[in-house]
Amino acid sequence: MIAFTLHASLLAGLSFVAARPLTRRWSERFLATLLLGWGNIVLTSLLLSAVKLLGHSGVFFGVSVSLAALTWLAVRRVSPLAPDPADSPADRRLVLAFAVTLAPLAIASLSVALTYEPNNYDSLTYHLPRAMFYLGQNSLAHFDTGNDRQTYFPFNYNLLQLFGLTYGPPRQVLTFFNLLSWAALGVALHRLCRLSRLSAHAALIAVWFALTATQILAQAASTTNDLPIAAGLTTFFVFAARWTQSRQRRDALLAGLAAGLTAGTKLTVVFFAPAAGLLLLLWAARQWRNGRRTVLGRTLRAWVLPTALALAFASPFAVINLAEKGQWMTKAYDYTLNRPLSLASAVQTAEGYLAQLCLEPLSRFDFEPKRTERLNAWAGHALFPHWNEAYAFSDFFLFPPDLTEDHVWFGFTGPAILLAALLCLVWPQRVPSATVWLAFLGLGWFATYFLLNRWSLYNQRYMVAALALMTPCLAILWDRGAPGTRSRRAARLLLGALALSSLWLAGAYLTQNTRRPFIPFWTARVAPAALPALPPRLADRLSAEPRINIQATDGNERIFLLMTPGEHQRFTSFARQMPDAYNVFSQWGLARKVAYVNMAQQSSYTLVKIPTKRTAGVEYLGTIGAGVEAQDYLGLPPRANERPSHSNDRQVLVVLSYAPHEPNRYQATRIQVVGLNPADQARLRVSVEYQDRTREILATLQTSGEASASITKPFRRFFIEADDDVSGRPIGAVSIPRLTREKPPEFGTPFEPTVIFRDQLVANDPLTYVRTTGLEAAEGPYPQWKLPLIRWARAPIVRLEVPADDDLVTLRLGFSLRSFSRERAAIALLHNGQLMKYYDLDDHNAWIDEALTLTPVAGRNVIEFRNIAVGSEPDWLDYLDRNPDVKEYVVAQKIPLEQGAREHYEAFGRKEHRALRFRHALEPAPVADSRYYIFRDLVVEGLREP
Repeated sequence: MIAFTLHASLLAGLSFVAARPLTRRWSERFLATLLLGWGNIVLTSLLLSAVKLLGHSGVFFGVSVSLAALTWLAVRRVSPLAPDPADSPADRRLVLAFAVTLAPLAIASLSVALTYEPNNYDSLTYHLPRAMFYLGQNSLAHFDTGNDRQTYFPFNYNLLQLFGLTYGPPRQVLTFFNLLSWAALGVALHRLCRLSRLSAHAALIAVWFALTATQILAQAASTTNDLPIAAGLTTFFVFAARWTQSRQRRDALLAGLAAGLTAGTKLTVVFFAPAAGLLLLLWAARQWRNGRRTVLGRTLRAWVLPTALALAFASPFAVINLAEKGQWMTKAYDYTLNRPLSLASAVQTAEGYLAQLCLEPLSRFDFEPKRTERLNAWAGHALFPHWNEAYAFSDFFLFPPDLTEDHVWFGFTGPAILLAALLCLVWPQRVPSATVWLAFLGLGWFATYFLLNRWSLYNQRYMVAALALMTPCLAILWDRGAPGTRSRRAARLLLGALALSSLWLAGAYLTQNTRRPFIPFWTARVAPAALPALPPRLADRLSAEPRINIQATDGNERIFLLMTPGEHQRFTSFARQMPDAYNVFSQWGLARKVAYVNMAQQSSYTLVKIPTKRTAGVEYLGTIGAGVEAQDYLGLPPRANERPSHSNDRQVLVVLSYAPHEPNRYQATRIQVVGLNPADQARLRVSVEYQDRTREILATLQTSGEASASITKPFRRFFIEADDDVSGRPIGAVSIPRLTREKPPEFGTPFEPTVIFRDQLVANDPLTYVRTTGLEAAEGPYPQWKLPLIRWARAPIVRLEVPADDDLVTLRLGFSLRSFSRERAAIALLHNGQLMKYYDLDDHNAWIDEALTLTPVAGRNVIEFRNIAVGSEPDWLDYLDRNPDVKEYVVAQKIPLEQGAREHYEAFGRKEHRALRFRHALEPAPVADSRYYIFRDLVVEGLREP
């Protein structure tokens, strides 16, 4: 933290003194300081990347501070500008209201930023891992990844995050770049309004509405890059507008630097290009038509150097892409675009986004998920009954299901800004000309985006820059009409109502945020963890390793989670084993030990246990997520061939890769083996079993590596077998069956291929394959009664219904129950209507633990726990069955069984505390308070043929 603070302080100080001769006002100096600092980090990263020294913090510090000092020395020769005359100040009451209402939001955002680690989904999947991988490999070159966003996308803002990660400070530091962007947007917007001839009051109003718009406020305490885009773009217009008045090259250069840094941060900037290009063409045509060709030529020449500067800072990502891959941008995300161009798709996209922009705030005055669910159902039927899913790339929700920066919109400020911008275009003669240009640019962005893209739930973040630029169009309402007129009073009343709604929605967002709520600070509670806990073994292994190489299979993995357990670590992402690093492999949990016929999986994996393995092998570290999102993590230690094995790593990883669909899905199968070393003296054989039960060997390996195989016939399963290389005896084996998956994607794949499902029913909100009735939701634990998490049976019959499954050959039932509130009770267990067993609950403090194996029937299977009346007639035959010594005596003495049992119990059994059960009827017996019995464990397993 000390090194980061020192570097940031020196960079800020040198940038500030360098900005002094370039600017006239404190606001412009603040913006220029941020631009010079950001540009310094980008240039430092580019230079160090060229010489493969990017990950060396000492070199980074020296080069960055040296560049900042050289910049200051270079601009010292520039003559300072005379200060501008002071602007007319805003009314003190308005300034006080501005500060009093904005300060709590700023303090709350600062508190959130100081407390929570970054947990934005995009940041965890590609923004922050990208910066860490750059540091680990010492350059900005491409690396091996299944997520092209980590390598192809513009990276100027990621380089700021790289600066924040270089010295290993607390990760909360990363959020401060967005807080600075929030402040910069406010300062830039105020200055742009004043340069555009808006009053001091209107400028203050514009800043307030921009900074309190919920989506913009949400990004202030996040690590997304849309807010920095808005701040950078607004800063560009500040210095461009300043140049139109001063004609000073320094203003144009600062504008060019802002444009380059912004364009090199996110691709959404290109959607401004059509409107901006049209405006420039109209301006050039007017100059030509009015005979001002000299002015036109002089202007074009003045902007040659700033344009070159902008290109120099905007294009490095594209140059690297061309050098590495021969294309400036990946085509992996073309599915998000409106291709082939469809007018119907553009119309639906516009309708969907505009409806969300206007209606989404209605669900947030008191955010309640159930109400939001009902609102979405209504919107789907009433507003979009003919929604075409082909024109969207995510499920349609008019009202987002949670409150995060990814899903929240702009409150009522968003539609108000859009409407005000439209009015500026309709009546341009009534408003300052600059607001007309800004309205044209912003609305042009929306039109271009709607035309070229398909709808998605979480892309409203992209609209931040366009709406921020159009905020002055809303603010001019403050000065609308003459003083004291009805139109001015109406305009200010409208703005006041809009301000109240903005404050309410901003407060609701901050307090009820799904990921980073402010409410714990308000109620003096401990803030919840920002990041999910890693599996203990995974966290332990990662925290102990200085160098870690990650081979990820899923493009949307939250890889940054793996980078949080330790400190001062280096991470790389190469699709090969790094001998000197701890190698982490991620595999799709759904593809564990199985090849599904009807799923678009591209690989299957398994671990082969080899008890005699001499050297360290692959260790299972844990699983993150569940169902279709489950990711399994496995680890191989550095120099594994030189390390002795342990009980938990005597395993070899085998990955079978193939095409996602038929035909010829397995024709070019690739077999990868990890963790097998020559010292293990083992031979691994991979074979396939065809439908006719014949087998063919696909590959034999004696060490880690890869092999190719071709399978062109239908098959039943893969076999992976390990033999001792000396004696030839088998030392390990596993199979990967080829199956049809019938369960929904939210259900994960069990660890054993023979297990179809395993439902733990005593859990909070369990996701189960088995349908249950008669059980209450889980509650507890209750230490005062020595009770763990439990579920009450609240009906005479607890029914477990197992759906039909043609592969099901065995059912396993395990449970632990007790009466708890009744002194005596009786339960009958039935399977498909047939009695399996009676259970007498004679002691309400004693648990009955049971494990049964049942034979299923074709179709659905039903298991019942039936509460029945406690019998009054002793079951003497049961008494003999449970007391074989008594039965042996009665039979030997030739006494009638029931008579002998009764006589023994009355003479000896009662004194010896032998249990006596009673005969029961099978009819359900209701209980007045419906408190039948409790389960502390209830597990149902379904198995297929081995």
